[in-house]
Amino acid sequence: MLEDAHKLSKRRMLWLGLTVLLLLGLWYLFRPEKLLVNKRVAEPPPSSAVRLTPIYTGSFHGNGHVTTGRATVYQQPNGSRILTLSNFSTSNAPLLHVILLEGTNLAPNQDLALSSAGDRDLGELKATQAEQSYALPPEVDLNRFNTVVIYSASSKAIFGTATLDAF
Repeated sequence: MLEDAHKLSKRRMLWLGLTVLLLLGLWYLFRPEKLLVNKRVAEPPPSSAVRLTPIYTGSFHGNGHVTTGRATVYQQPNGSRILTLSNFSTSNAPLLHVILLEGTNLAPNQDLALSSAGDRDLGELKATQAEQSYALPPEVDLNRFNTVVIYSASSKAIFGTATLDAF
């Protein structure tokens, strides 16, 4: 009887060990903590910051999510343009994107199909707080695409918007 209890104990320990290994393997593959963007960056301005010319700017306001900061488009001496988010902060969520949108009339729950004709996706948000910059494609007409939107692709929600006005 003692032998049966000992075999049961060994079997139980073996199953427990295999379960722990399986759970650790699944955690490593899935990495659930990487779903959220909750991080802070302090991206320095481009090296030619002294010669940057601001051409458009606007303040962020939240659409159901607290989003603050300023969006500014700078022209570099070589003609390229950069969108910078300064003093920026927004709510944490997975798959946040920075989008230039045509027009200014948005509903808070408007579904933006990424890469549609009415928007230009500048990529995933680098961090939910602090300074960050995004290169603007040369073909983007800022008179037409005059709204910066922080958009959650997973929840299909607009977190914040900034309307760009000429500087």
